[in-house]
Amino acid sequence: MALADSLPVRGEQPRILIVRLSALGDIVFASSLLDGLRQRFPQAHIAWLAQTGFGGVLEGDTRLDRLIRIPKETLKSPRALQALRRELTAQAYDWVIDCQGLLKSRFLARLAGGATRVGFSSKEPGKVFMDHLLPKGGNPADISSEYRYLAEQITGLPAAAPRLLVSTDTTARVAEALSAHGLQAGFIALCPFTTRPQKHWMEDYWPQLAQELARKGVGPFVILGGPADRPAAERIHSQLPAGSINLAGETRLPDLGGWLSQAGLVIGVDTGLTHIGIAVRRPTLALFGSTCPYTRGADSPLTVMYDALPCAPCKRKPTCGGDWTCMKQLTPQRVAAKALELLEMA
Repeated sequence: MALADSLPVRGEQPRILIVRLSALGDIVFASSLLDGLRQRFPQAHIAWLAQTGFGGVLEGDTRLDRLIRIPKETLKSPRALQALRRELTAQAYDWVIDCQGLLKSRFLARLAGGATRVGFSSKEPGKVFMDHLLPKGGNPADISSEYRYLAEQITGLPAAAPRLLVSTDTTARVAEALSAHGLQAGFIALCPFTTRPQKHWMEDYWPQLAQELARKGVGPFVILGGPADRPAAERIHSQLPAGSINLAGETRLPDLGGWLSQAGLVIGVDTGLTHIGIAVRRPTLALFGSTCPYTRGADSPLTVMYDALPCAPCKRKPTCGGDWTCMKQLTPQRVAAKALELLEMA
């Protein structure tokens, strides 16, 4: 029996709040919840509580009735927390789904005052704030496996792969920007940047990859990233084939899905932008080394390169002394060959 069958509802359709504050990739993965909830409860009121700077990726998603964005500093301000509590409790949520499993997310789930609070089981404190704790299940080989498992347990329906919906306004903005840059749909999106150095591909490999692909008639290339990535993006861009564009730090977060939806191929490391490429159903080549790869479960062509060295995945505890062997041996030539194969499949 699905958990939803036993959860109380105060009206004909539930009022549901999803709590997933960050980070970008995990919010993309957690979007797997939305299709199942909408299918099971078409008329439900569904809201999402996210941290400013990450939640914008869901802007304009028609599966959501409300997107609530809060600054990171909210948790440090009693006055802000009190205002947030009033705002959330006024919504009279039936269910609050914490799909982060941290003390802060459990605390916010309790602050929301929902009739029933459901979340992931974890070693984090704050279990007392939750009514139902579910294990992080699923098959790790499937993209978004733990969120899909949570959706299945709640709704009783097969869970979908992560999916982001691009609004008509976003599509129009991106179309205008494409024209301004002299670009057309079908470019190659490069997503080199993430938060941990052990997940990076070698910086000098990106231009080599682009030059290799350009010799095969593939291009142009567009670099995507955040404001903090600009210096590295400029170095990479200076060595790319003519006609390439550097958009790192130049795009609004809500527009990233729109940009990637126009790509002919997305190539990236284990980072939120790569996951967005999959969630907007574009052919994606993902480079993994220090983290556990997903290898299946996408609704678009997906190739994952991962050599599974004896030391991998090391996650946050690398033993290579900064050599990053797992990523270094994914040479530009190997990646270019896989990219060409993926383009032929698409």
